[in-house]
Amino acid sequence: MQIGQRWRRCGHGLVIFLAGMALPAWADVGKPVSDQYTEWLPITEYLHSSTPANFNPASPDNFQHQPLPEAPVITSDPQTGVLTTELTAAYGTYSFTTFRNGESVTEELYLRSYNGAMVGPTMEARPGDVLKIRLVNALPEEEHPPHCDDTGYCNHNAPHNFNTVNLHTHGLHVDPTGNSDNVFVKLTSGEHFDYEIRIPEDHPAGTFWYHTHVHGATSVQVGSGMGGALVIKGDYDEVPGLGTVEERVMLFQEIAFDEQGRIENNDTFAPTAWDDLATERGWHMSVNGAVMPEIVLRPGEVEHWRLVHAGVRKLLNLQLVPACGTEQAVPLVQLAADGIPFDTKRLADDRGVFLAPGYRNDVAVRAFRPGVYYLVDTLDPSAGATLPEHYCDRNRGDAPLVLDEQAQSILARVVVSGAPKLMWYPRNGALAGLQRPESIGTQELSPMAQHVEFDIDISQDPWVGLINGQPYNPDQPRILKLGEAQTWYISSVFSHHPFHIHVNPFEVIRRDVSGNVVDRYWKDTINVPEIDPNDEAGTTIEARMRYTDFSGAFVAHCHILDHGDHGMMEKIVIEP
Repeated sequence: MQIGQRWRRCGHGLVIFLAGMALPAWADVGKPVSDQYTEWLPITEYLHSSTPANFNPASPDNFQHQPLPEAPVITSDPQTGVLTTELTAAYGTYSFTTFRNGESVTEELYLRSYNGAMVGPTMEARPGDVLKIRLVNALPEEEHPPHCDDTGYCNHNAPHNFNTVNLHTHGLHVDPTGNSDNVFVKLTSGEHFDYEIRIPEDHPAGTFWYHTHVHGATSVQVGSGMGGALVIKGDYDEVPGLGTVEERVMLFQEIAFDEQGRIENNDTFAPTAWDDLATERGWHMSVNGAVMPEIVLRPGEVEHWRLVHAGVRKLLNLQLVPACGTEQAVPLVQLAADGIPFDTKRLADDRGVFLAPGYRNDVAVRAFRPGVYYLVDTLDPSAGATLPEHYCDRNRGDAPLVLDEQAQSILARVVVSGAPKLMWYPRNGALAGLQRPESIGTQELSPMAQHVEFDIDISQDPWVGLINGQPYNPDQPRILKLGEAQTWYISSVFSHHPFHIHVNPFEVIRRDVSGNVVDRYWKDTINVPEIDPNDEAGTTIEARMRYTDFSGAFVAHCHILDHGDHGMMEKIVIEP
């Protein structure tokens, strides 16, 4: 009980559920797999399984799954290479159909938004293009200034400034200064700012996203839905097996509203709040602004899903499982992480995809057997080893389907039906030659390593997030040198923390017990587990980072967003 009270005081969300829990060794991106393995394994399983006697795709009686919504798409002009748009930050009113205590309910929400929608528009550009984005702050006058004491000291490492906005293009390797991806810009009510973000000609094509990033307000604003997908099109989209397939952008958001349908503080992000209150409050991880939407696939058809974790704090582990629990999950074959394509397809041992806040993962999806499937979060407390038997469309006959409490873990419903359409995954050879950063060799590394240690000081009220024992202080930056490459060792004393750094991605290095490098891949956000005193090396993230192209100031932080608002952030300065 003492531990539970400790977490409740510090405002830690899901960390009670996962504190100290070691994720599987390959949970982050899965293992490299061959073309033969990914092509023939599901076909073999299909040929050796029994053909269903019936197929009942009827929707449940207590919830109607709407089709997966699509955000409006804004593209760059192919002639000028300029994407021009306007984002208006303002309150929006929404009728939000959700699932509460086993029944469909519609809540009226009043939340901060971009352009009056629960999900911002999807932006599509190409390497070499320019993003010209006018950001307009139409929110009311600031009602949440920092708390200042009688001496004049103001605490900037606590939630505040919820009506002050800016814009961050998460994962883009672009200039962090001036009117580019500058997170130190702050727009108060009635102000606007014209961003001009130039994407390098050699930028990888992939899945990125944008969101508000004012220190102190990020969790409340992103938690209200102020984010959207940002897709860089290029060589990746021309790979055989990708260029002609159906593509879906799927933005996962946790909108934890209060009894009035609003988010005006961090109370709904309190420790265990989601576990304790989600079922009765109607909180449900939404996809493109919808709860448990439906996707229709044809048997054998490959689709390209761009998965974006645009939430505040929940860890997700997605699996596409058949409604009839005796069969294996449909493989979610991983093609890219954090906007950078792998040089070979990857597959996790559980055939799923792990997503921490800020992650993006591109997957190829193909199911052969007609029937009903569910995209579930296996880390949700309501998730079971298999779905209940009455979910099975083949056994239900004419009986109605009624979703039960386990539906809290369901993120989408997938119906596989229609004429077969046999398609193949992209080949590893085609992925190998795509644009990505050059691997960082040992000989390139500076002899001095960088260290990041996350911690939380719960002796203070409000609690304070720490990096290397210090809360965020923009007057004490970490100084790095343009053109250098260094090893970073990232660890956590207290709970898990998704580390994210702006501007430059990093190459994750995985070693075996003998210290040999067994895997490496590129990321810009990585979940850091709580350190295990018996295995410090195995619970410390080793990464290599190269500081190229851009000098200037930006930040690194924990992407559990209220942790960053409470001070778990650091200013980084790249000097020429």
